[in-house]
Amino acid sequence: MYSGRKFAWLYERCDQLAFLDGHVRAFAHLGAVAKRCVYDNLAAAVRKTVGARRELTGRFLALVSHYLFEPDFARIGEGHDKGGVESRGKAIRLEHLTPISSGDSLDAISRQLLGGLDATFAARHDACRPRSELWAEERAQLLPVPATSFEVYKPLPVEISSRAMVRIEGAWYSVPSRWARLNATAYLGVDDVRITCMGESVTHPQRGLELARSAIGLRRVAV
Repeated sequence: MYSGRKFAWLYERCDQLAFLDGHVRAFAHLGAVAKRCVYDNLAAAVRKTVGARRELTGRFLALVSHYLFEPDFARIGEGHDKGGVESRGKAIRLEHLTPISSGDSLDAISRQLLGGLDATFAARHDACRPRSELWAEERAQLLPVPATSFEVYKPLPVEISSRAMVRIEGAWYSVPSRWARLNATAYLGVDDVRITCMGESVTHPQRGLELARSAIGLRRVAV
């Protein structure tokens, strides 16, 4: 908030995987981790609210433990607790996503958006000082990024059919025939699915996303 540095990334779905992946990408891009992050009481982060205490979901707690930052939550019904975040999100939509962006893929549109945010930030001054100087001061107060990145995957136990096929969230994936009729573990990511069995693994693009992309063409993406 001190420097006004911004980060944004676009996702196919609004789920916990996207929520976690956004943290990993933001920390890697900025080269630092905020000591304290403020959130709404979203289901991806909060499993249960007990008075003023929040019980975190398992995967979000793992993310917090990996990067060692403090999660702080806005009071329920008090939107002004995070007004700076709300206004910044609106500004990004108006300045960089109006008119609606287009591209060959959502990843390409996201990189274009992020490049625009960085360029705009580099050109701005505050009280006769470049924002880059403010960012240098702010970054010195932040935590270092861990040497190992947090893996954004959702583990799922699966059964392999006699035809060496696995069904995950309504989509079918093929695996080596020698795995037929065995139990395996699938790791569902933002864009892909990794299936492991017998000490081996295969990775596929998410079939659900492929079908959605073929249906809308991804030539024009509404955000």
